[in-house]
Amino acid sequence: MGNIVSEQAFNVIDMHPAGSDVYRIKLKPRSGFVPPYRAGQYLEILLPGRQPCAFSIASAPSFQQEDIELHVQQLPESQTSTELFDQLNKGRVDVRLPSGNCFLPDPLPETPLVFVAAGTGFAQMKSMVEHCLNQNHAKGIHLYWGARTPAGFYLPYLPIQWSARGVHYHPVVSDAIADDDWCGRHGLLYEAILADKEQLLDGNIYLSGSPQMVYATIDVIENAGFNRKNMHSDVFDYAPRP
Repeated sequence: MGNIVSEQAFNVIDMHPAGSDVYRIKLKPRSGFVPPYRAGQYLEILLPGRQPCAFSIASAPSFQQEDIELHVQQLPESQTSTELFDQLNKGRVDVRLPSGNCFLPDPLPETPLVFVAAGTGFAQMKSMVEHCLNQNHAKGIHLYWGARTPAGFYLPYLPIQWSARGVHYHPVVSDAIADDDWCGRHGLLYEAILADKEQLLDGNIYLSGSPQMVYATIDVIENAGFNRKNMHSDVFDYAPRP
């Protein structure tokens, strides 16, 4: 079970570009403290017409937490995105939280934890990775982050900092590039996971990305011997397969 859903006003206390089109946003509730949530859950920003826009909470939960972090991609061609940023620029938003069934349990599983993200799906994984570090999870933390180009890793140094604390970080670029400075992996996320299969096979796997990416990854790695019961994603709820 998750936490009780509440709705309240938040002030936008910080908003700055983290990449070419992704903004790192911090919200602070006017009531003082953030309602309880679990690492991996998301919130909904309610636009003036009450249309909800869902975003993963990027910050790990903590006691008497005063603000939360979001990673929001700006899409100039989207009317909803334009309305959202108009509201954010006004400095106040109505927020409903928490939502989502893809979150870390308490206590953490006594298994390796594998976090798989595409694009801004990194926000959900950031919350979970930082929660694992806060809880001193000792069974192995693995992060696979996919982007079309290296520029898509909009917080490039943060996972490297986690690596110094024992996180196994694997950035994966899908598009062919002519950048001789790139020394990470090329290809698809599931290819990188399969290459590391022996380390990950018994792990609990958390995935965040488009339904196409999530289901393609799940199908391939399940066929390779990974346990479907150990795979978790919000996609199962908002875009279930027949």
